Amino acid sequence: MQRNRLLTYSALGTLALAIALPAHAQLEDEIFVTATKRTQSAADIPIAVSALGEDTLEELRVDVFTDYLVQLPGVTSGGAGPGNNTIYIRGLASTTPATSIAGVAGLAPNVAFYLDEQPLVQPGRNLDVYAADLERVEVLSGPQGTLFGASSQAGTVRMITNKPRIGVEEAGFTLGTSYTKGGDASFKGEAVYNVPVGDDLALRAVIYADRQGGWTDAVAGTLNMRASARYRSANATRDNGTLVGARAGFDAGADTSALNAIDAIAIEEKNQNDAQYFGFRVSALKEINENWSLQVGYAHQELETDGI
Repeated sequence: MQRNRLLTYSALGTLALAIALPAHAQLEDEIFVTATKRTQSAADIPIAVSALGEDTLEELRVDVFTDYLVQLPGVTSGGAGPGNNTIYIRGLASTTPATSIAGVAGLAPNVAFYLDEQPLVQPGRNLDVYAADLERVEVLSGPQGTLFGASSQAGTVRMITNKPRIGVEEAGFTLGTSYTKGGDASFKGEAVYNVPVGDDLALRAVIYADRQGGWTDAVAGTLNMRASARYRSANATRDNGTLVGARAGFDAGADTSALNAIDAIAIEEKNQNDAQYFGFRVSALKEINENWSLQVGYAHQELETDGI
């Protein structure tokens, strides 16, 4: 198994029929966060919060789980690939990385993961949400995240999506392709549409698909072996108790012709660790008055992965 260099090419297209940036976005280099359940400037709140804004996410070509985590200080992840990762902040962990665990088994993570206000914590893992049409990613290092409840001992990671914009009609799309030397090609696409409905209602939709080509090979004929040994002095004695059962082992020179050798022929495949993301989100925002608004939304994502 080997990892090779990645060459990336992308194309971006946008169509904006009207542009009306929110007031906080007009302040250059200022990011507003809601880590305290209130909208405040990241520079003014009295707790440690890291944030990646929308412009930074686009410049870094952030798409998937590990893309944005590696950009945040003190934050790492480990696991068995897409959909089976766990977030660690300041090295605190309750699970073992690189271990695949069933969705109903395993310890609860020490880091809470949110999409807007919806918790996405699963036993033994954090869900791998595709980073499409995001306003920002926030990280609140623990143990400050008491406002977010369970699994926030080490901290909280929040993905904040772009909200519908009232009075603005805009659309955009992104297309990209990449190639890994010695692996498969990758393709991705994303489209966003925001439409106003009257003076106090807006709808927003985003759809995305991303096929990430594999780069590892399952090779037939690989031999796996395991051995163990134990030494005990000849003049030592030990009480082994009463024998209640026995299983024959292999002696030197034993006949092994009846045994079946197992290799990787059944799973032989080139570039077998590919992943495919597909999903969409729709949301609506209704302004009731100056102090009240109502937002509803629906999100759907599918993730299909191959490999061992």
